[in-house]
Amino acid sequence: MIQISKELRVRIVGIGKVGSGIVETFAQCGFTVYGVDTDKKQIDNALNSIDSDLKKLLEKEKITDAEKDLILSRIRFGTDLGLIRDADVVVEAILEDIQAKKELFKTIDHLVVSKEALILTNTSSLSVTDIAAATERPEQVAGMHFFNPVPVMKLVEVVRGVLTSKETVSLVKQLAITMGKTPIVSADSPGFIVNRLLNALVVEATRIVAENVGSIEDVDIGARLGCGHPMGPFELLDYLNALPLVLDVTDYMADGLGERFRMPAWVREMVKKDNGDSIACGRFYDRKPSS
Repeated sequence: MIQISKELRVRIVGIGKVGSGIVETFAQCGFTVYGVDTDKKQIDNALNSIDSDLKKLLEKEKITDAEKDLILSRIRFGTDLGLIRDADVVVEAILEDIQAKKELFKTIDHLVVSKEALILTNTSSLSVTDIAAATERPEQVAGMHFFNPVPVMKLVEVVRGVLTSKETVSLVKQLAITMGKTPIVSADSPGFIVNRLLNALVVEATRIVAENVGSIEDVDIGARLGCGHPMGPFELLDYLNALPLVLDVTDYMADGLGERFRMPAWVREMVKKDNGDSIACGRFYDRKPSS
């Protein structure tokens, strides 16, 4: 069994917005970390994003120039998946597509030499059990769901698949704590804990608007001032700017948990109208439901 320490060889596969945040967070916490992505553009974007984040911390005097340089010195990027061969911990952070994840986990399982390595997925809603089934070591596969923006958000959901061992769950919790995060443990159920709570709110908010009970603006004000939320559900969806992904996730949850998680027609029309373009979709303050 591996020992949790900052000497672990950590590899992140998939360096989009969340993946780059995971890389940055590990490096800030003292780990040497490799980010791997077959798309060189993603790596360039990650470098720019991490540098921008650290400059903001520097301007706020939360880190020094020397600390910024030290953090950057702990980060390596590459396009070759072979970089994960010597990993103690692999965190997958690619798109929310079950087949893509299963194919990747099969490859990771083949490449990673250590039989004690933790192989983790950052999925926010998909079945960890199904993903783990693509490997020959499902007992060492678990969910390690970070929240965006990763360097700021303190929570990590540790998701246990059907065959995930108790030792693996314990190690992932220790890893999260070592990173300065607070772990919670969820069974392998669609949406886990947080997205099950959050998406129930989001879907109900869209229904309130569809039924002319309240406007987008009034729902958000109600959530902020009546429920104490930092932003309303529509403001949150605009901030995430990924409505097609949210629609896919809620459909997946509806298939597993019931129609209460199914988005109403006017939200689907928004996505369909823009051909699922995640850049064009999701601006609720620019759109109103069809009459």
